[in-house]
Amino acid sequence: MEDWTLLDGLARKDPRCFEALVDQYSRYIAAVVSKVAGGRFNSYDVEEVAGDVLVKLWTDGHKIILRGDRLKPYLAISGRNHTLNALRKRQRVIESELEDDAVSCLSAEALAILRQEKETISGMVQGMGEPDREIFIRRYFYLEKVRDIACRLNMQEKAVTARIRRARDRLRIHYETENP
Repeated sequence: MEDWTLLDGLARKDPRCFEALVDQYSRYIAAVVSKVAGGRFNSYDVEEVAGDVLVKLWTDGHKIILRGDRLKPYLAISGRNHTLNALRKRQRVIESELEDDAVSCLSAEALAILRQEKETISGMVQGMGEPDREIFIRRYFYLEKVRDIACRLNMQEKAVTARIRRARDRLRIHYETENP
């Protein structure tokens, strides 16, 4: 189906046009989302954001005006914007969780200790070699499953689990020697 026909059908809320849009462009939108996310999304997140783009097209299809005769540039921009918004939201959630932890501390001394620990962990993570750093960040900062990390890095799940365990052991040993 031509892009103009799809948009016209979306404006009329024609489900066949929406199905055709999904068939024609869902993989393209997912590719844009994945590229913009730069590996920070697992496959579920990519599908979720791509789905949000398609739903937005369904709800706002009557407002879209194409510049040219193709829908792809609009979809690429929409996919990029939805991805960046999702990444910002994820970052705000992580920061909020860290702030919640900091608020629960009763003293300025405890807050200073938390900051120091955060800096120490951050420094240790930055000092890790690849792929250990990427595995650790994906697991503990982006909360990805071991299976997804292994798939993305083309590794065995057991190898990823072993690298995570070794990284945690190094952190524990560092803390035990620094804070007896």
